[in-house]
Amino acid sequence: MYEPQRLHPAAILEFLIGNIYKQFQSLLPLIILVFGQNEIRRWFLFALPVILLLYVLYIIVYWLRYLYYIQDDELHLEFGIFVKKKRFISFGRVQAVQVSSGIIQRIFGLVKLQVETAGGGDKAELVLPAISKKRAEELRYILESKRPIPAQKYQETEDQHTGEIFRLSTRDLFILSSTSNSIGVVLVGLFVIFSQLEEVFPNLNIWTIVGGYVNEIAGKTITTIILVVLVIFLLTWILSLLGNFIKFGGFELIRMDNNIKINRGLMEKKQLTIPIKKIQAVRVVENVLRQPFGMVSIQVVSISNAEEKGESSVLFPIIPHRQVEEFLEQVLPEFAVPLETKQLPIRSRIRYILINLIPAFLVTILAMFFLPYGWFTLLLWPLAVWLGFIQYRDAGFNIQNNKLLISSRALGKVTTIVPRQRIQSLAVSNTYFQIKRKLTTLHVAIASGSITASKKLVGMDKEESAMISRWYSDFGGYI
Repeated sequence: MYEPQRLHPAAILEFLIGNIYKQFQSLLPLIILVFGQNEIRRWFLFALPVILLLYVLYIIVYWLRYLYYIQDDELHLEFGIFVKKKRFISFGRVQAVQVSSGIIQRIFGLVKLQVETAGGGDKAELVLPAISKKRAEELRYILESKRPIPAQKYQETEDQHTGEIFRLSTRDLFILSSTSNSIGVVLVGLFVIFSQLEEVFPNLNIWTIVGGYVNEIAGKTITTIILVVLVIFLLTWILSLLGNFIKFGGFELIRMDNNIKINRGLMEKKQLTIPIKKIQAVRVVENVLRQPFGMVSIQVVSISNAEEKGESSVLFPIIPHRQVEEFLEQVLPEFAVPLETKQLPIRSRIRYILINLIPAFLVTILAMFFLPYGWFTLLLWPLAVWLGFIQYRDAGFNIQNNKLLISSRALGKVTTIVPRQRIQSLAVSNTYFQIKRKLTTLHVAIASGSITASKKLVGMDKEESAMISRWYSDFGGYI
């Protein structure tokens, strides 16, 4: 551990596949152009084996020069062929150490270790893509505890399981997939793919073909149109279902001493460790589609660089709303409070309605001038009023057990729980219109990795805002 160490030889495959994939993405237009020319294609296919052989040799040399070791309370990394680079990460800068295992790692019984640091950006500052599980646990212990690993610590760690293990059932995975935003993401992804195909293969006239199919379907009976829409929805739902099963399959969560450990994933098995002391706030998110099922997701705001696609913020992807308080009592008692909030004064309701109604009004005016059936947009008016009303109804706050609760809604409702000592700063502001109604806007800043997360509540009573300001300033915070 304290002598320079190489990665497992399986790292050669990891480096090779990862780099070839990146090169293929960036050179795809050039490759298509090459294969479109017979003479160039012949030379390219002749040279391809030589290029691949040289590239494999390059990766092998890169692997031989990729070394890591611990020295003087720092994790050292040396890499590079033509230019040798050195990276030093002091233990004090380490924010989180994450362990995962993709297909290559699982074949060889290895794991990938990623080290996140303060100010390190959105990506891990150091990645060891192929090391043994034992060495990964030893490194994690040293980096998180800032001290050498005691004898037999790894074995003890493997055997220690205190507290209840929370798992995601197959039923909950179905609900998660059916009510997630990934269905929309799949549709957008398909649209992007078609757009790229149109640019790469302009002679195919893809949108002309699609338009022809749409016109043909539009001429059919209403039953046929409904059937086509249902088939498209079913296909996107299946893709969303597969994606969520791959991402959250085998989900397990357990509180172990001062850490929360999460295992999840089918294709890539991820093991996330969230130190309790790094958690700054808890968010209970009520997705619009999940509310009829009484389901919510629980997320955390922590001092850690964001994982890819924000995955590290998800504490438990889906859970019945009635079980949230019990779950927090067992997993995060430091943040456990009743989720009851005080409603905003009724004089702030008009603001929530107008903020939605005015854009709907403008859309209607433009649509009626430029679209043949623009008057249909009048239907947006009652929807805007209804959205403004439920946004007002669900907005609120409370102070319980030295914790601040703020609930608000854009489309989905989000309730944020922040202990007083985790608030970085608190501010109160008001506009000209708010002054006349004795209303204010509360701004709360929470530390989150290399950025500062914030939360605001619009339309608070002036006296209530002053009370929260006094509550926070008594603790010695910054107003």
